[in-house]
Amino acid sequence: MTLFPSKQHRIEQALLKGAVAGDSKASKEVIRLLSSPAYSLAWKMLGNKEDAEDVVQEAFIRLWKSADSFAGKSGLFTYFYAIVSNLCLDRIKSINKGFFEEFNELDHYPIQEIEWSNGEGISPESIQKAMNVLSSKQRMAMLMWTYQDMTAEQIGYALEMNKNSVDQLLYRAKLKLKAELEKGESHAIK
Repeated sequence: MTLFPSKQHRIEQALLKGAVAGDSKASKEVIRLLSSPAYSLAWKMLGNKEDAEDVVQEAFIRLWKSADSFAGKSGLFTYFYAIVSNLCLDRIKSINKGFFEEFNELDHYPIQEIEWSNGEGISPESIQKAMNVLSSKQRMAMLMWTYQDMTAEQIGYALEMNKNSVDQLLYRAKLKLKAELEKGESHAIK
C-alpha cells in the first residue's frame, strides 16, 4: 500500500464523490463498474438471487453513505468488495445457510467470461460441491482470488485481514478443495 493514492485511485475517488453529489453520469458509471462483479460474488457466497440482490443494494447504500471515508488508498473496487464481503458474511451468520442454488456465471457476469477449468476432467458440479465444503471466509477468499484476480493484499483489505493471514487462508482452502475433489474422484471411479 502506498502513502499517496495513485492517479487511478484519485479518479475513482472523484467519480464516487460526483455520484454522491448527484451527478447521474457518475452514478451510472460507479454502478456499472461495481454491480456485476459484486453481484456475482454475493450470489456465489449466499447461494440465492434475492439475497445477493439485497446485499448489493445495501452495499451501494453503504458506499454512498461512506463516500467521505473513501480516501483512495485502495481501489474503489477493493473498497466496495470489503463492504459486499462483510455484508455477505453477516448474512451467512444470520441465516446459517447450507444450501446453494445453481449459479450460471455467464448469465450474470457478461463483462468477463469465466469458465471452470475442466483440464483434469473435473465437472463443474464437483467443483461447486467442493466449494460448498469451505468455510464462508475460505469460500469468499477463493472466489475473490479465482474470479476477480484479486491479490492477497486486496483480499486482505476486503476481509479485514493481513496478507499473511490471507495467504494461509487460501492455502488451507486449496488443500481442502483438493482433498474434497480427490474424494469425489474416488467415489466416481467405484
